[in-house]
Amino acid sequence: MLKWNKYSIRRQLISVFIIVHVIFLLFLIFYYNYSLRQSYLGQVEDSLYHQALLIRENISADNFQFSNIDQWAREVGGKIEKRITIINRDGQVIADSVFSVEEMDNHLGRPEIQAVLTGERSGKDIRQSGTLNIDMYYLVVPVNNESFSGFIRLAESLEDIDAVLNTNIKNNISFFIIILILYLFLIWKITSNIINPLSQITDQVRKMANGNLQEEIRLRANANEIDTLARAFNFMAQQLKTKIEQVSAERNRAEAILTNMVDGLLVTDKNLMIKLVNPAARKMFSLQDKEFLGKSIIEVFRYHEIEDNFMKAMEENKLFTAELQIPGEPNKILKSNFVAINNERGQVIGALAVFSDITELRRLENLRKDFVANVSHELRTPLTSIIGYLDTILENEINELGTIKRFLNIIKKEADRLSLLIKDLLDLSKLESGGKHILRPAFLNRHIDNVMLLLEERAREKEIILEKNLESELMVYMIPEQIEQVLINLLENAIKYTPAGGKIKVRVYSAGDKAVVEVIDNGIGIPAAEQERIFERFYRVDKARSRALGGTGIGLSIVKHIIENHRNKIEVESEEGQGSTFRFYLDRVR
Repeated sequence: MLKWNKYSIRRQLISVFIIVHVIFLLFLIFYYNYSLRQSYLGQVEDSLYHQALLIRENISADNFQFSNIDQWAREVGGKIEKRITIINRDGQVIADSVFSVEEMDNHLGRPEIQAVLTGERSGKDIRQSGTLNIDMYYLVVPVNNESFSGFIRLAESLEDIDAVLNTNIKNNISFFIIILILYLFLIWKITSNIINPLSQITDQVRKMANGNLQEEIRLRANANEIDTLARAFNFMAQQLKTKIEQVSAERNRAEAILTNMVDGLLVTDKNLMIKLVNPAARKMFSLQDKEFLGKSIIEVFRYHEIEDNFMKAMEENKLFTAELQIPGEPNKILKSNFVAINNERGQVIGALAVFSDITELRRLENLRKDFVANVSHELRTPLTSIIGYLDTILENEINELGTIKRFLNIIKKEADRLSLLIKDLLDLSKLESGGKHILRPAFLNRHIDNVMLLLEERAREKEIILEKNLESELMVYMIPEQIEQVLINLLENAIKYTPAGGKIKVRVYSAGDKAVVEVIDNGIGIPAAEQERIFERFYRVDKARSRALGGTGIGLSIVKHIIENHRNKIEVESEEGQGSTFRFYLDRVR
């Protein structure tokens, strides 16, 4: 303490400042680089994990050729620039994208694999590769299906990350040294402004201590002056702080608005150089980075219509609206508002455009038009038939009871058809309303038995055999009445389009965490070109035949919505003249 006190106040202040700032800057440098490294590692982990999941899906496919898995690993590893290692359940390497499997030892004891074996969704480890002699990031996901049981390991070198971090540390240290020098100069000036007046006062006090009582120390005056200066400085600082906070708040508010705008915003100067593009606009036009700032419109967008509209906005100096079709994206439509930007003297200094993606709106409008047209057509057909037969009965004064009864039967049939159509429309509307759907555990086979019992007589009338192959009691999450409706619709369709003497089979089996339900028939089948559209509302493969058999064209759309409300999917496989297989999935209760 005594040694410290012997130094001047200036030296003490400068020394404390140097020590504190060196410690702070070193901490900041290493904390920043540590955080940056963790961020990079997190990105590497996410990338490796999602790529591993894609690879797992590929090798889990039914048609995957394990005989060529080593060559496959090399090809895929080259494409994604990652090392891929396929390991069986015993730890034996069966394929590697870099090294021959004969050169590699058993991997069962590797930390990343042990992590998976303990129940983790994925295992990871960072270590030096024994084969490559470089730091690697390893990530493992398990594979467990009928074709293969084992592990998929992806690895990525950390050399680039470490190089970037080392360069970053050097740059940061250089930058902080410069800042420190500037701060030292600043603190020297500040301490001089404080110490010099104090030195003058000290000299005067020393003179008074030596007996020179004639000289008066006007401490009060000096103190008042300093106090006044401090008060003025504090007031100024407070005012400056308030102004900065206001400006910062306005800037943050503007940035928040621009960042969170759903609509895209593009601003240019009068030379059509880009000054501002918000995130929504970058997404709309697929702009990957910020290097477009300061570049011309035509250079970035290569779309003359946008440039022409900006020019028009500045020339006419008024707001106008246009619809743009994005090149390369034929289905994307943007509603665009262009307006000139004026300075305080009314001179045009640039222009801005606001883009609204109305692609979905146009699609919904088209769907609405198609729906209205289809509903109108489907309702008009039975109504026309009903009115026509009623007019025939009333206007022609038909007295034959048999003819009247035949006409009335036709009218009833059309009325039933109209009632069924309205019921299906109401059911579809409820499913599309987006209400809550609470799934509950239930035994699937019981409900399948109920439906097959219900339709047994109808199948017997057409001499169609109903078969079932059900795995032992499977409990799934479902809404029983909705799943029964799915089965009824699928089986009714199968009965309609399967000729007499045909066979319909309901098969249920488990696949991982899913229960799979298949309705298989040997009926007329569905042409390949039509299979993608059969779940659309009112879509019929053979319209005349479908109406003759009593279909509304909505049944499969209802099926699709029910399965999607169960957070699963439905598929169809069919060959014309050979039959069809409808397959849907439900989540099993574990």
